[in-house]
Amino acid sequence: MAFKNITTQINDIISGIVALIKGLVVFFVFANILFTTGFTPIAGIISLINAFLGAGLVGLVALLIFVSFLDK
Repeated sequence: MAFKNITTQINDIISGIVALIKGLVVFFVFANILFTTGFTPIAGIISLINAFLGAGLVGLVALLIFVSFLDK
């Protein structure tokens, strides 16, 4: 039972961190639309996807696996 409790707590912490990062990305996208900032999250997302796709079929499979983890 203790192991299940620990995994639940870790899952909750990771879910909170992911939600925070998603919120920050949305905030910076809107801030970048309204104001000129030094942070461009769209370019970061594009470079991340290009890094996956630059590896060919293996990169595409890795990207699909990564997205499947984010979907849950």
